[in-house]
Amino acid sequence: MKEIFENEEMNPEDFNRMLEESLKVKGNFVPGDKISGTIVLINEESTFLSLTGKSEAVIDTSELRDKQGNLKYKKGDRIDAWIVSMNRGETKVTMSIGKGSINSELLLTAYQAMVPVEGMVTAEVKGGFNINVSGFRCFCPYSQIDIKSTEDRSQYLNRTFSFRIIEYKENGKNIILSRRALLEEKQKLREDEARNSLKTGNTVEGTIISVKDFGIFTDLDGIEGFIPKSEISWSRNAVTSGFNPGDKIAVKIIGLDWPQKKITLSLKQLTEEPWSSIDRFSEGQVINGRVSNIIQQGAFVELAAGIEGFIHISRMSAVKTIRKPEDAVKINDTVSVRIHTIDKAAKRISLELVTGEADPWQEPVENLKTETHMAVIENIRSNGITVRLKNGMQGYIPGNELSNNSDIQKKYLAGSEIKVVIKEIDAASKKMILSEKNAYRLEEEKDFKTFMNSGSDSSSSSLGSLFKDKFENIKKQVK
Repeated sequence: MKEIFENEEMNPEDFNRMLEESLKVKGNFVPGDKISGTIVLINEESTFLSLTGKSEAVIDTSELRDKQGNLKYKKGDRIDAWIVSMNRGETKVTMSIGKGSINSELLLTAYQAMVPVEGMVTAEVKGGFNINVSGFRCFCPYSQIDIKSTEDRSQYLNRTFSFRIIEYKENGKNIILSRRALLEEKQKLREDEARNSLKTGNTVEGTIISVKDFGIFTDLDGIEGFIPKSEISWSRNAVTSGFNPGDKIAVKIIGLDWPQKKITLSLKQLTEEPWSSIDRFSEGQVINGRVSNIIQQGAFVELAAGIEGFIHISRMSAVKTIRKPEDAVKINDTVSVRIHTIDKAAKRISLELVTGEADPWQEPVENLKTETHMAVIENIRSNGITVRLKNGMQGYIPGNELSNNSDIQKKYLAGSEIKVVIKEIDAASKKMILSEKNAYRLEEEKDFKTFMNSGSDSSSSSLGSLFKDKFENIKKQVK
């Protein structure tokens, strides 16, 4: 045998194929056989094929047309088909089981050889669907119509799909089909291909399968990927509205987990990172933004998609105390803010709320240092007191600057007034250190200067009496 192959320059595979074909002469075919034939004549209704051994077969010309009705084949083309029947010397064949004429023997062959069949979903019945396969009524359970279950079962009605026969009983009277089996096989093949072709960082085109509040499921040529809501836009307020099933979108692969069959995709990472253009903002700039989130310490404001600043609660009013952020702003409010600082390295922006109130911090503050002020106590801690001046400016009195610092929380009451002077002030950051002790010293100095400049000729006893009264008054105030 080896010598024959060498002399005739033929390999064993070619010889076996020719031997098999030579045995299939006219009359040796049976329904269910798979054959290969050459198109010799195409008519409007029927097309004739030349088989081996001078035998011929006929196939419906409709099977050779595409969805638009155009012929996909021409004379001389070779096609594979299945034998449906052999009557009075005519061999009837079909390229796809279910598209042309078939019989129970061909369905049995399809079942045994695991060959797909074509069928139309004609009705929904108890437990599944009736499927018409070229006149044969078959059944497909709900669980076998698709990979994923759906509540909208009407989407399958009056549509033609490929199925696999998973049960064949009662000589073809009881046939159960599965579309899911074919879909899973196709998905497995696609996954094997995707493992080699898809890489993290790749940009690919997908088709939206479904849109949920939490993200978008996308088909990547047979493989499902998911775009989390956070990857739709750089904005914290990203939404899925505006996307529809069937839409074509370009996405970036940011995660591949083959064991878990998870592919994570991103839309936003195909656009410019917002902080790369942060120079369009500047300190001192007043801009409108949307309140995106509120926490105990303050509120976040979105200035542009993906760029947020933070308003500390202390910067929500220049003239009054805000106890909780919700007293000044609400989520989704559009507010006017002033940019206080921009930290490019840390990607942080500090803001202050623009309320329309007259801001005392914008006034000259140097003259304030030379005066005593009445202040209302707002907050009392063990190490100091927060107070607000009559003009609305807030400041802090450390414990060592209080006249009574032995038990601050007992000696001072919120809402009461005390006299203070300014020790330190930073108008840019709106911070002040105050002193109650220095307020009394300043008043003493003023009283003494007033007395010394009065030119009084009072007796020494009167002067002594005045200093004694003043001393007693100071002792009472210190206590």
